[in-house]
This record gives sequence, C-alpha cells and structure tokens, in this order.
Amino acid sequence: MMQYFAVSFRIIFPVFFFMALGSGIRHCRLLDENVFSQINKLVFRVFLPVKLFLDIYHSDFGNVFSPPLFLYAIGGVFAAWLGTWLVVGKTVRDRRDAPTIIQAVYRSNYVLFGMSIAGNMYPGEDLGVISVLAAFVVPLFNILAVILFEVCLGRGKGSFWHLLKGIARNNLVVGSALGLIFLAAGIRLPQLVEKPLCQLGDMATPLAILCVGATLRFAALKKYGRYLLVMAFGRLVAVPAVLVGGAIALGFRGMELAGLFLVFASPTATSSYPMAQELGGNGELAGLGVAVSNVACLFTMFLWIALLKYFRLC
Repeated sequence: MMQYFAVSFRIIFPVFFFMALGSGIRHCRLLDENVFSQINKLVFRVFLPVKLFLDIYHSDFGNVFSPPLFLYAIGGVFAAWLGTWLVVGKTVRDRRDAPTIIQAVYRSNYVLFGMSIAGNMYPGEDLGVISVLAAFVVPLFNILAVILFEVCLGRGKGSFWHLLKGIARNNLVVGSALGLIFLAAGIRLPQLVEKPLCQLGDMATPLAILCVGATLRFAALKKYGRYLLVMAFGRLVAVPAVLVGGAIALGFRGMELAGLFLVFASPTATSSYPMAQELGGNGELAGLGVAVSNVACLFTMFLWIALLKYFRLC
C-alpha cells in the first residue's frame, strides 16, 4: 500500500514546488501582484487552451470508445455540478463565493493529476480509455463553469443568447472544441507547428500553479475555513463516494473504473483558479481551494486507491 502513497507524493510534489516558488517570488518582490495578474490572464487565454487542444488532439477514439463509460462520466460531472449548486446556492449568499465553491467541488484536476496517477497504476499499459475521457470531461468542466459564473454573477439572466455568447467566448471552451473538431475530422498539424504548440502547452501547468502560489494568503485560511472544509470534503470525499460507488454498482471494473475514479476523486483543478479570476469569482478563495485540495488529496487518494486495490476492483 505504501507504494501508492509514495506515488501520490511524487505526483503532488511538483504542485507544492511551484506554489512555493510563486510565493517566494512574491515575498522577495521579484514580481508584484500586477505582474502575476497579467501572467494569470496569459495562462487562461493562451497556454491552457493550447494544452486542452493538444490533450484532446492526441487522443485515440478508435480503439477505446465506450458509450456507457463516457455517458456515465458526463452524467456524473453534471450531477456533481447541479447537486453542489443546489446545496451551495441555498447556503452561500455571496455572489462571488458561491460559484467559486461550486466549481471547486465538481471540477477535478483530471488532466494534470488523474492521468499521472493512471500511468503509475498501470505502468507500461495502453491508457487510451483514460486519455479519451479527457476529451469528454474537460470541455464539460469548462462549459459548466462558464454557465455557473454567468448565472451566479447575474450576467446570464438577460438572455439565453448572452449565456451562449459567454460560453463561446471562453478560451478553454474554444480550445477543447477545436481539439474535438481536429480529432473528429482527422486533421493533422504539420510537425513544424505542432512542436512549438506542445512547448506552449507544457508551460500551462507550471505557470498556473506558480500564480496560485504567488497569490496565496495563508492568513485567509482562517477567514475561509468553513468554505475550504466544504470544498475539500465535497471534492475528495462526497463526490467520489457517491459517483465511484455508483460506477461500481453498475459493474464498471478495471481501467474503466480507474478512469471514472480519477475523474471524480482527483483534487480541484488548477485551472479553476484562473477561471474564477477571469470570470469574476473570488480568486483568493479559488487559489486556497486548489492548495488545500492538493494537500488533502495526498491522504484521500491513498485511501481510495488502497480500497480499490484491496477489493480488486481496478
């Protein structure tokens, strides 16, 4: 069992490294908050969309397409989104805090964290089914986030077309949609173009985490303590307990179950921080939610994996 704890630590360590580096840069006053704010916009508008496009573009639908699996993943993400919204919407009145909390609960760090864990759970095996899941859940994460912030902040009440416009203009949604179009149409990029795009995509995660670390104010842990507890518990315990339990009851096993587990049990997505910042949510709370979730998942992921392995479910 300890090997899974060690694997989780090795995967999470880079997250803490870049957070600490961002915090150190800010404390040493090498860059001020205005610079980090501009970097965060660049990550959201350029690097993350490119990364999402490439993750989907490089997927292989042909050999791993499983309608029941993908329908359950989509339905589960939607259920977590709607269920959390119904609960949080009745208890949190601040219009900036509510969508930030909801996003932290339903949106997982599947691409960065989950797919890395998968490689260690199934070393040397074809992870096609787990990779292709990203093509379904990542665009959905982003579309639901845009709807969430548009409605909660009052911008989506005017008209349905205004809401659609907000979705269509979201860079992460655009990147995901282009990836699906290129993949479905079989369009291949020239190597001359693909290589620098891959380099841009590789910059997304380190810069996003760096910005989270630079904006963290640990004094705010006390300020947002109750919210952070709800966010971490919902993301790491409640959502996987309900949705992974449902997947087991429906008969999913092996790598398919592992893929669903990683969608529903991974920590809060790092991209939820720039998304909250960009769409008018509480960026400070979003950043703390990412940090707390990534710390807590070191323990929860270990326990979930241990249970799944113990019962020989995946």
